[in-house]
Amino acid sequence: MAAKIILLEDDESLRKIVTRGLSSAGYEVRATGAIETARTWLQDGTADLLLTDVLLDGVNVFEHLPMLKRLQPDMPVIAMSAQTTAKTAIGASRVGVFEYLPKPFDLDDLSATVAAALKSAKKGFRPRERATESGLSGRSQEMQPSFKAIGMAARSRANVLISGEAGTGKRTAAETLFEARGVASEEIQVLTPSHAPKEIFDACQSASHHLWLRLDEWDERQLGAGLDGLDTGKALVVATFTPGKVELSGRLQARLGESRVDLPPLRQRADDIPALAQAFMTEFARRDGRTPLSLPANILDALQAYNWPGNSAQLRAVLSRLAVASQSGAPTLDLVKEELSRASHDETAPTAADPFAALAQHMNARGITRQEGLDQLDKALILQALEAETGNQSKAAARIGVNRNTLARRMAELGLR
Repeated sequence: MAAKIILLEDDESLRKIVTRGLSSAGYEVRATGAIETARTWLQDGTADLLLTDVLLDGVNVFEHLPMLKRLQPDMPVIAMSAQTTAKTAIGASRVGVFEYLPKPFDLDDLSATVAAALKSAKKGFRPRERATESGLSGRSQEMQPSFKAIGMAARSRANVLISGEAGTGKRTAAETLFEARGVASEEIQVLTPSHAPKEIFDACQSASHHLWLRLDEWDERQLGAGLDGLDTGKALVVATFTPGKVELSGRLQARLGESRVDLPPLRQRADDIPALAQAFMTEFARRDGRTPLSLPANILDALQAYNWPGNSAQLRAVLSRLAVASQSGAPTLDLVKEELSRASHDETAPTAADPFAALAQHMNARGITRQEGLDQLDKALILQALEAETGNQSKAAARIGVNRNTLARRMAELGLR
């Protein structure tokens, strides 16, 4: 017997296309654009699956879904939406949606998802969730695993490790997860590389929630203190990490990576740039009290062609400057190219945010060898540590991460007393 599907979609043309596609796949489809009609059908008979748009004539279906599911408790639900945001996806997960499909989608993918939902319902599996973004927007296939991971983590109390390059939205994803878990911002203690090991240890023994930022910048003592604190406390941790900078220990990955969200770089999802760019321009128009501007196709093409090493954070910064510089109308292509050229120059120029690149440039410009540079760096580190610890060599050694014998030997090599 063919499975019975109720389709809730207020776009008449899409309703016809989906009905035709699923009917060709062998399903019995009843389609409507009205929630009340779907409710009547569910009261009068059995449905094996509900396929619904999230917004029906401005009404959020998630507000009515608990009522609809009470009529058919075992019926899986698949949600469709053009609103690709984490808030929507997490809302889908909270009301037990099996899968969340961002529009537009391929009919073959829809048929496969329907088949998977029906199969899981027969086996009594719990619903799955597909998360979308929060501040991270996009319909690209590259983002879908990230969205799904965010939605799944939102319904768990597990620690979460969020990884991705700088600017991909790791902190936004972390804050979205906490919000989805019902954790108020004042309940979250943010720990960063600026916190001392003892502060990290003491914080992690508390029962509050924690956001560990930029793990790639923490030293071994800080990471060890955090792990030791977690082993004795009840903290729930969401941590952000940029892969490739340092290698996290197996113990740390096991403790924090109970759940994991990996965010792809913007260059791998260039198809998302037009929607992201327009969303940013709308945000800036609201900020500046102006009418939102639509970016022309040639400008969107230029933005998509750029590599964006700083990811969506860099895209946002560039567009903010464009919005300020073009208050009389849409930015010109020449202005966009000028901003992208400036961004490329900024990437290669050493900055205060990249002091090691600045140090390397200084050494190369003056013909300083690697060993000479290391000696000068060690000397400066040791002298500053000794000054900070009022000459106590044991404390100075701990400050720079070596034992006292190593410090004494290095001081002798550098001629320090």
